Amino acid sequence: MRIAAAVALAWLASPAAAQVIRDCDSHIANARNLALPYDEATRMFANGDITLISLLLDEPACCGAHLMVLYPDPEDPFTACALVTTKDELGWSNLDLPGTEGAYDPATGLTLDVPARRWDGSDFAPFTLSVIVNQQTGVVRATAPD
Repeated sequence: MRIAAAVALAWLASPAAAQVIRDCDSHIANARNLALPYDEATRMFANGDITLISLLLDEPACCGAHLMVLYPDPEDPFTACALVTTKDELGWSNLDLPGTEGAYDPATGLTLDVPARRWDGSDFAPFTLSVIVNQQTGVVRATAPD
């Protein structure tokens, strides 16, 4: 319940952009959607406490890339899960987890900048998806330019 509240709070607090954070109880966050190649579909940060998982659905052809974030629940001994996706849940064109860079700020948490591409109607435009994971509060946020 606390995880759902934290995810909902992060969604409400995020600016009106093209991405949302939701719980992982979704067909999108299914193991069969792990992006290929598998060795590039996961990245661990914060001494293995935070894991990014690249998911890719077959449809729609323009999109289908989503990001799963696993992180320690600050109140329970379990791993929490957040799904980062587009507002319409169609996803982006691709996510480059090997190119992800992280920076830690004690005030906000770990910021992970994921190189990505999205379909803009005529081409696959590059952008950076920034995911902020605060292990102290259990809040995950995501931002990207419109």
